[in-house]
Amino acid sequence: MSKDPRNFQRKLPGWRAAALFAVIALAFAAVLARDAEVQGWLSQRLRSQGAIRMIQERPLPAQRGSILADNGQALAVNVPAVTVWADPRIFSREKAEWPRVAQVLGLTPAELAERVKAGGADFAYLERQVLPQLGREISALHVPGLYVQKTSRSYYPLGPVTTALIGLVHLDHHGAAGLERGYDSWLSGQPGREKVLVDGKGEVLRVLGRPRPPVNGHDLHLTIDPQIQYWAYMTLRAAQKHFGAENGSAVVMNVHSGQILAMVSVPSCNPNTRDGCTNPSDYVNNAVHQAFEPGSVMKPFMVAAALATGSIRPDQRFDVAHCLPVGGFCIRDDVVHRELDVAHILKYSSDVGAAKIALRTPAEAIAQMYRAAGFGEPAPLGFDEATAGVLPPAQSWDRARHATIALGYGVSVTTLQLAEGYAAIANGGYHVQPVLVAGQTGQSRRIMPAAIADRLRHWLEGVCAANGTGILAAIPGYSVAGKTGTANLANGKGGFNKKKTNATFVGFAPGFAPDLVMAVSLRGSTRYWNFGGVESAPVFRVTMRHALQRLDIAPRWCGSRACVSKDANVTTTQAEIWAEGGGK
Repeated sequence: MSKDPRNFQRKLPGWRAAALFAVIALAFAAVLARDAEVQGWLSQRLRSQGAIRMIQERPLPAQRGSILADNGQALAVNVPAVTVWADPRIFSREKAEWPRVAQVLGLTPAELAERVKAGGADFAYLERQVLPQLGREISALHVPGLYVQKTSRSYYPLGPVTTALIGLVHLDHHGAAGLERGYDSWLSGQPGREKVLVDGKGEVLRVLGRPRPPVNGHDLHLTIDPQIQYWAYMTLRAAQKHFGAENGSAVVMNVHSGQILAMVSVPSCNPNTRDGCTNPSDYVNNAVHQAFEPGSVMKPFMVAAALATGSIRPDQRFDVAHCLPVGGFCIRDDVVHRELDVAHILKYSSDVGAAKIALRTPAEAIAQMYRAAGFGEPAPLGFDEATAGVLPPAQSWDRARHATIALGYGVSVTTLQLAEGYAAIANGGYHVQPVLVAGQTGQSRRIMPAAIADRLRHWLEGVCAANGTGILAAIPGYSVAGKTGTANLANGKGGFNKKKTNATFVGFAPGFAPDLVMAVSLRGSTRYWNFGGVESAPVFRVTMRHALQRLDIAPRWCGSRACVSKDANVTTTQAEIWAEGGGK
């Protein structure tokens, strides 16, 4: 009889249940062991790794201080900008989006990849200090790991007019040149920091703890007058282009207070444009960083030393008809005269007459007068590495150097030093230290007797009158005093380049009661009559006329009306003839 399969029951071995229980127990033990490892031994390391991935420390940029003119007009100011950066750990997972990002940034995909690679493990700059509009376009892409941070950049309202003076700022908001660099610790702020918790896409979930807020920088107020600065730059730039000068500079200064109203240099560049200032020579402040042999503009200080020591009399006359042999060469004048007094030696810029006066005067007296006028020392205006020029000690002067230093050779000066030196003649013999920061006061000391300063001022008025070498500096209606200077550039072979010059003019106005002094220098000129009286004097005339009008400084009055220049009908050709070579 067969068995019914429905009644058949198979008995399972008892060991199987035990095995199943053991497997479950072992798995549970493994889970517990792993949990103990994670919670215990690996806890700190995993927390650190989580913090790296989820917690970021971000900078909070500080606002840099503004630079302001005497009337409060901004010369350097902060404007809104953005910085575009990426977290390579997140952004690298979105390479499909890179072509779109590169297109918005104006980069090639290869350039974008290079910038991401050049960054750190969790931070890479893609663009810095760009327009906010670009930031909005980047944000609209919604690419994980790509961020836009609000910041600011420096903007210079007068562009190239103030570049050499104000300077530039690096992308890290620290000064790179000019006053931006010299006063960087004052202008710079202290950036803040904040910790934020981000999700897997890099989006901020919340700020952790209390952020360290940024500390903004301080403003810097200058004595610069923006309108005078503008006219000085535009006129100097026009002269540079016309005469083919390599570079140049000009300074306008108040003779009483020492306040600098304008300081300009050419060539220049516009720091507001992208890659606008890539050549360092375009933002060098030539007025304080370039020293040059000035030529005959040094003669009044030599004459002052001669008068102060009694080496000559004010009315003394000198035979200048023949060249003067000195040190193996002969000093001669461009235009021959027979006999000249001191006033006409300055008016016609006679090298023979000046050399004869210098050789009668002790070398130490001349050197001391130069030092007292500010030559050989840089003015402490805040410009890093401003040059002091070269003023050899009197003990080293032989007869040739004794004569030629009085003619502006063998000594080098800056345009600023010339302005401050002539300011001492203009204000009655007191040297006033130049001032560029508003609120500061320049030290004042007498360097020559008032009688000598007055006499020099009167004689220098003759330089800018008919037949004088500075006739092209004359301003109708105003009395102008000044001096021309022309020095050939050294050729590096022990001689001079006869076709390249330092062309200089320094003057003050109104001549009878001066308020303003201006020094102009153009270097390396090669075209036309590249002399101080022809090249630099007109820069003085145009700028000074605008400055006098700007400051409401009245001309000399003849009764109830302004005096008319006696030379109002002088033609340009006549003036150039009278300039006698421009005043070497």
